[in-house]
Amino acid sequence: MRRFLLLLLLASLVLVTAPSEALAPYTTWALGPGGKLYLTQDAYIPVAEIDLPLAGPEDMVWGPDGFLYIADTGNHRVLKLDAAFQMVATLGHEVLQAPTGLFVDEQGTLYIADAGKNAVVILDGEGRLLAELGRPSEPLFGRSQEFLPRKITVDVRKNLYIVSEGSVNGLVLMNTDGRFIGYFGANTAQMSLKMILQRLFLTEEQLAQFIKNVAPSPSNVGLDHRGLVYTVTAGTTAERSIRKFNIAGRNLFGPIHGSTTFRDLHISADGLLVAVDANGKIYEYDLNGTLLFVFGAPDRGEQRLGTLRNPTAIVRVGDTLYVLDKDKNALLLYRSTDFARKVHEGVRLYMEGLYQEARPHFEEVLTYNGLFIMAYQGIADACYQEGDYGCALAMYRYAEDRRGYSEAFWELRNVVLQRYLGSGLMVMLGLGAFAGVFGRVERRYGWLNPWRARLRRWRRLRLVDDFLFLFRFIRYPADSFYYIKKDLRGSLTFAFLLYAWVVTARVLSLYLTAFIFSPYANPAQIRVEREITYVVLALFLWNAANYLVSTISDGEGRVRDVVIGSAYSLFPYALFAVPIALFSNVLTLNEIFLYTFSTQLMLFWVGLMLFIMVKEVHNYSLSETIRNIMITLFTMAIFLLTGYILYVLFDQLYEFIRAIVQEVGLRG
Repeated sequence: MRRFLLLLLLASLVLVTAPSEALAPYTTWALGPGGKLYLTQDAYIPVAEIDLPLAGPEDMVWGPDGFLYIADTGNHRVLKLDAAFQMVATLGHEVLQAPTGLFVDEQGTLYIADAGKNAVVILDGEGRLLAELGRPSEPLFGRSQEFLPRKITVDVRKNLYIVSEGSVNGLVLMNTDGRFIGYFGANTAQMSLKMILQRLFLTEEQLAQFIKNVAPSPSNVGLDHRGLVYTVTAGTTAERSIRKFNIAGRNLFGPIHGSTTFRDLHISADGLLVAVDANGKIYEYDLNGTLLFVFGAPDRGEQRLGTLRNPTAIVRVGDTLYVLDKDKNALLLYRSTDFARKVHEGVRLYMEGLYQEARPHFEEVLTYNGLFIMAYQGIADACYQEGDYGCALAMYRYAEDRRGYSEAFWELRNVVLQRYLGSGLMVMLGLGAFAGVFGRVERRYGWLNPWRARLRRWRRLRLVDDFLFLFRFIRYPADSFYYIKKDLRGSLTFAFLLYAWVVTARVLSLYLTAFIFSPYANPAQIRVEREITYVVLALFLWNAANYLVSTISDGEGRVRDVVIGSAYSLFPYALFAVPIALFSNVLTLNEIFLYTFSTQLMLFWVGLMLFIMVKEVHNYSLSETIRNIMITLFTMAIFLLTGYILYVLFDQLYEFIRAIVQEVGLRG
């Protein structure tokens, strides 16, 4: 026992005296199920903060010659540092005014965006001036367009991609002779509902008083080893903050987990993209835009190693991140952990298409973090590539990849069809023949007559009769609403049972719909109480609003008529929602038309039944029916708005009373 306690004490001492670098001043997050971020092991650990003789630096680049070049904006120069971060040379101090963007090509030529001169300055490796490119004179550039270069990158054909501040047309594309080639990678303007309503109802004079809705200008630019251009746009939505363009200028990235304050990005040759934002957060992606890690923290005066105050540039070389801090005039170094290196190696092989080679790395990653969704994606693609479609199906489900899941399911379904389709058709034909023969024989001998008599006795029960009336209602809705209105058929009890059926069908359809078509990646994400509340609230608002509107617009229907008629109108949904959900489980994305058409047809049927209900129950003309339904929908919206306002007011009142009670308690 003493020996065990001694070993436990030694283990505790080892943990306490572990290296301090393991305790980063920030937490690291990774993308997990449901598109949410989950805590994970540290991906990068801060290792150094190097003070440099800088004044407000704006950019840096690690040149092909192995030297680090920094745009020392406040000192009007470019600083050249060696691998030990010792100053080797200062370049351009005689010609530069405020360098803010920098690029170095294979020949050592420097391309500098000078915000002081509003020009692009080109220097050779020794700092000698080769060219100075000012505002393009071509008419295509725009007569009133300003040229305010802030960032720059250059491709292998010596085309210059220039971020011009305020340019809504995208990047300015020029050659080394200063000839304007065109614009590239323009962003698109976003239209909000408020803007759309303003354009519909305001005059031209009124619209002229508002700020024009223009596309945001790119704020930084990068280039990968394949020549694809990436842009950062600060101030836009986080989902569109980084864009990746092909040679035709089309964005290849979908919505990403990004930031609205990105400052810089860097694309490394091993298939990784890193970006830093103004809040000191560092984001790492693969080249498909999938988020791998988020980490970092702002420096709020604690001066802890690894915190950032005003980052302006980021570069990744090997396993090390270099971040330039403008306010600190320092370079911060972060080194990847063993966990991150395993992820990076798997991603590198995956981006090269070597799925089988990447699989062991991703499997090891899952032993560290079972929620790392990128690992499931890599394993799923490896399983699919080797023809293990069962494994691929399960892994694509974990990866929440609906397209991959659909393709794997198609392969499995194809195997089943080839194996059992012939025998299945024979069974169906046999059953059809048996049903036909049995029907003829039964009509002759009356084997089912006792059951028919029992059914006739059951029809005397009101609820059974109401249920059977549903099938007549589907065929003759106008006549059926007349029977409901005259109290000949239907009951409030059965109407509320129908509403319960609709609510149940809604919940079951969410659980039974195939993963490919479901809005939820996992059944655990379904909030049953929320779904029930939405459906019940919608039904209550419709019945209340329609009755109230009808009473002031000469409608003849009573509350009973509206409630029962609306319930019967929902019968197509109650009847077909669950079968359609079950049907979706044998479909792939190739047959998505069948699922969407079935769903839309069911909803159209419900809408048509409600339209006929309003017309027949209230005895309206066609135009009166349309007007009544539109006012009903508007009234429902007013009810919701009023409820929201009351909720906010009472919430504030509650907080006010609670604050008074707490204050009285403290003073007492």
